[in-house]
Amino acid sequence: MEVSELKSLGVDERIIRLIQERGIERLYPPQAEALRTGVLKGKNLVLAIPTASGKTLVAEIVMINKILHEKSKAIYLVPLKALAEEKYKEFRFWEKLGIKITMTTGDYDSTESWLGKYDIIIATSEKFDSLLRHKSPWIKDIRLVVADEIHLLGSYDRGATLEMILSHLMDKAQILGLSATAGNAEELAEWLNAELVVSEWRPVTLKRGVFYHGQLFWEDGSIEKFPSQWDSLVLDAVKKGKQALIFVNTRRSAEREALLLSGKISRFLTKPEERRLKQLTNELENTPTNEKLKESLAKGVAFHHAGLGRAERSIIEDMFREGLIKVITATPTLSAGLNLPAFRVIIRDTKRYSNFGWTDIPVLEIQQMMGRAGRPKYDREGQAIIVAKTEKPENIMKRYIMGKPEKLFSMLSNEASFRSQILALITNFGVGNFKELINFLERTFYYHQRKNLEALEGKAKSIVYFLLENEFIDIDLNDHFMPLPFGIRTSQLYLDPLTAKKFKDAFEMLEKKPNPLGVFQLLASTPDMTSLRVRRKEQEDILDYAYEMEEYLYQSIPYWEDYKFEKFLGEVKTAKLLLDWINEVNEAKILETYEIDTGDLYRLLELVDWLMYSLVELYKLFNPKSDVIDFLKKLHIRVKHGVREELLELITLPMVGRKRARALYNAGFKGIEDIVKAKPSELLRVEGIGLGVLEKIYQHFGVELPKVREKKKAKKGTLDAFFK
Repeated sequence: MEVSELKSLGVDERIIRLIQERGIERLYPPQAEALRTGVLKGKNLVLAIPTASGKTLVAEIVMINKILHEKSKAIYLVPLKALAEEKYKEFRFWEKLGIKITMTTGDYDSTESWLGKYDIIIATSEKFDSLLRHKSPWIKDIRLVVADEIHLLGSYDRGATLEMILSHLMDKAQILGLSATAGNAEELAEWLNAELVVSEWRPVTLKRGVFYHGQLFWEDGSIEKFPSQWDSLVLDAVKKGKQALIFVNTRRSAEREALLLSGKISRFLTKPEERRLKQLTNELENTPTNEKLKESLAKGVAFHHAGLGRAERSIIEDMFREGLIKVITATPTLSAGLNLPAFRVIIRDTKRYSNFGWTDIPVLEIQQMMGRAGRPKYDREGQAIIVAKTEKPENIMKRYIMGKPEKLFSMLSNEASFRSQILALITNFGVGNFKELINFLERTFYYHQRKNLEALEGKAKSIVYFLLENEFIDIDLNDHFMPLPFGIRTSQLYLDPLTAKKFKDAFEMLEKKPNPLGVFQLLASTPDMTSLRVRRKEQEDILDYAYEMEEYLYQSIPYWEDYKFEKFLGEVKTAKLLLDWINEVNEAKILETYEIDTGDLYRLLELVDWLMYSLVELYKLFNPKSDVIDFLKKLHIRVKHGVREELLELITLPMVGRKRARALYNAGFKGIEDIVKAKPSELLRVEGIGLGVLEKIYQHFGVELPKVREKKKAKKGTLDAFFK
């Protein structure tokens, strides 16, 4: 279909003009098929087509057309913050039409009323679910929900959230579900009362094969010979001037393979590329993980996994798109939606370790990885190759290349998710009695798949009993639900009710002995937080520490044989890390001591920030003691910034974090009063305080910065430095 023909489907001419401005004159066949289904007239649609086949453009056309014609809002749901950022950059193109676009991913305790002035809101499912619970007034104006990566409805930890959002909005807004592949897309479309477009068409031909001991068996029956090691496939791609993506099953494997490959890839770099990569490595912070990254990055290879900081991941993604990085070794997190295609995708591992031992990676995930092969506009074909290690190549071919992806199953079967969602229905969505509760649950994918009313009622009943017993809700003489303040606040804070119960049970102990270790171990013991893993060699030391500090803990130490024992040690280890953090232990030292990566540390701190805030908010409901509130609020600020108590005043200054606050304090500026009295020249002598920072501090006090000359340090090795 020509883009110009979109006018006959009712697409606004301004949209057509801007699409052509992008250099697009023809739509891909699945795009045309999708837009002919009636989706432009308000019909629901599930679009299940391969990666890079243009799902996003379909969503953009539908969203913008609806906004221009109906003066309504659209919500674009994504599973990851990184994906929200990527889509935000992409969609800003439409601001030329006066469309206002924003994204929101944090803070689960806010109505975010400012979002009301935007037309397209990009949000993670969890964030939007919390906005629904807070009854944000602008939600009534939403006429379209785009669920990107809708197959993640089957994801254990986040699937239930997406399912409940769609259940809430099913009859109030149009739904457009985007997916690469799903084994039961028909069932999903049937549940949503949606049209279904499924296609295998791709703009770049995908050639798939299995590599086994030097032989590459292609799906068409042809065979190519290579040296026996799988890395010969990587070298071959780079020799051809192409890039490669390698998927492995663990972070350490990604790092190890990147370092090994970098020694072989560096000879293919040009001198300007070497210089640019060297410059990039110098910009990275010094952390244990980054030291390895710098080593491989300087030679044109990078690893990518969830342990990297956001800045590092962003640099790697941008430099790979530019072609500066030739090879990325990655864990499967990279395949989840990020637009990062390569000519050749190599899947080294089809098994991974889980709580149940070694298991096969699902077909859906492997096919998502394979879908990254082939760059539109650059390649005529993309190659996806699975490495067979011990398994016969024909078995790999049959399962992963010829096989269908697994069926999606509702994750409301996950007890924690179901518990939280039922509480929200009663306290935030006005479900008044058990009959109304079941009526709503009959709208879910969970019920659509099972059609077992008796089982649904039994599951819901046990959760309602739990909520009644723990005073989240009450029930009157007419069997009407009565939301209680504890339940309402728990749901608004987006907490698992079991987390809230643990907090409530600990309040008495907390009042007797408020202390950081006890609070941190309490947070780490909740289902909303994952504690650190304890290695066997550490067990004895952590147990000794727990006994030494037992009087500060809000729970007794479990017996060695108890199944809770190992979990408890992980909680104590996590609490110990957080104590180091608020006592200003160097970040690199923390990463090394606890054997974690930067990304893990910052995800943990983000979680603790939210849980500390929630702990304070819930404690306020139970006749709080002012000194305990004061202690908790101070501890919250300390953990947010990683500082000792004496820096709490300095940390309120703009652009002053833990390092600058400590430098100011050590230089004799103990508080705000000292800063106000100081001369600019005195403050500029403090490490980390430059003119830019000083200007922000002065603005904070509503004072103009006097003109000062910043003393520049002479570079080492220059004449200037020599004469000094």
